[in-house]
Amino acid sequence: MNLLCWNCRGVWRSRTVQELVRLVRTHNPKIVFLSETRQSDERVKNLRWRLEGTGGGLALFWDDNVVVDLQSLGEHHIDVLIRADVNSTQWRGTFIYGEARVQDRPRMWDLIRQLKSQMNYPWIMVGDFNEVMWSFEHFSNTNRREVQMQNFRDALSYCDLYDMGFSGTPWTYDNKQEGARNVRVRLDRAVASTDWSDLFANAQVQHLVSSRSDRSPLLVRVEHDQGKHTKGRILRYKIMWERVESLPETIKAAWESVGTANDLGDVTKKLGAVMTALKTWSSEHFGPVTKELEAVRAQVEHLMLADPIENRNTIKRLYNRMDELLYREEMMWLQRSRISWLQEGDRNTGFFHRKATWRSKKNKIRGFISEDNRYVENKGEMEAMATKFFQDLYMKDTSVKPESIADMIEPLLTQDMNEILCKPFTNEEISDALFQIGPLKAPGPDGFPARFFQRNWEVLRDEVIGA
Repeated sequence: MNLLCWNCRGVWRSRTVQELVRLVRTHNPKIVFLSETRQSDERVKNLRWRLEGTGGGLALFWDDNVVVDLQSLGEHHIDVLIRADVNSTQWRGTFIYGEARVQDRPRMWDLIRQLKSQMNYPWIMVGDFNEVMWSFEHFSNTNRREVQMQNFRDALSYCDLYDMGFSGTPWTYDNKQEGARNVRVRLDRAVASTDWSDLFANAQVQHLVSSRSDRSPLLVRVEHDQGKHTKGRILRYKIMWERVESLPETIKAAWESVGTANDLGDVTKKLGAVMTALKTWSSEHFGPVTKELEAVRAQVEHLMLADPIENRNTIKRLYNRMDELLYREEMMWLQRSRISWLQEGDRNTGFFHRKATWRSKKNKIRGFISEDNRYVENKGEMEAMATKFFQDLYMKDTSVKPESIADMIEPLLTQDMNEILCKPFTNEEISDALFQIGPLKAPGPDGFPARFFQRNWEVLRDEVIGA
């Protein structure tokens, strides 16, 4: 389901209406939010027929199949509860048009805080905030006051709303003037709560281009289908496993069960055997951490309501279990976030969760531009394009002779330096190199980060070095 938000600067102009109709036909949004329509309610309602059957009130339009429940509205917001259909999860959408005058913006931030206190649903807030979060979102010869941006950031932080990022041009407002008078600013954005981002993990925001306005329409793809081409997930070593005393023995037994490794191929087989054994072992010692944590919390609440004195020993045991589960949850998100400058035990699970989610979105390749200038999002096509690109890139160029290039390079290494570089690696050098790797940096295709090798080096060392 797509959401389209646009500060259209008036819908009385036929060109603006034509542009809006084109956007709706191209992107098929289920919900359309317009700000600065500069028209009466009746004129805005009449516009819905031009949008091919969408319905709604004020400047919010929605498809008949979408369930929208109005909660509140005002001069600067429309707040609704949304379901894609009657059977889907309900979430909250707040559509914003920010205060134009700087001195009035504190009222806007107060409004956002008030909205936070009114209900608790997965929440997205989207629209024209008329403010930026950071100075690098403002492109002009004049500087924006830090206090303005800080007030905006404080309001979002209070509401636990986080910027969703974007693709496209880095601004949504362009005054279209020349030279030093040009001003470009990212005034429009989408921000969401963590539970909304979890609900729609593939959601993305796109800055569209409009030839009719100095404001860019904002497209939020709530469910973005990139094709049905999927692959199995790689098994990965989890640092929370280290909380169980039997882990080292399980690793040692699995490693030794395959026999001696004579080359790297044998090492790969032995690592595969270890991961297979760990998968079986983990299923016996670990379940879904978050689900178990909620179950234990529910048990504690039940016992506290029943008789906290009579059940104090059981409650104490459950509290200890909760502490252990909280630690495991923290370690799970720490590993996914790969933050190396925070120590274990900081209990920053929410921060790690947001960092991991942001990394996942940042690292995801959404699409490629094809040779015929098409934007390709289907995974099958993308894989074929990537394969062809690297095949062409590494294809031998018969017009280039390596000897002629080598003759042009002046030697910088002395004979003594070359002999040192050509010496076989020593065991100490290999061990030193391993322990210089960040323990939680991205694992290889075998699923093991450097931490696994570092903690089990006594068992693995001889065969890994020998291979």
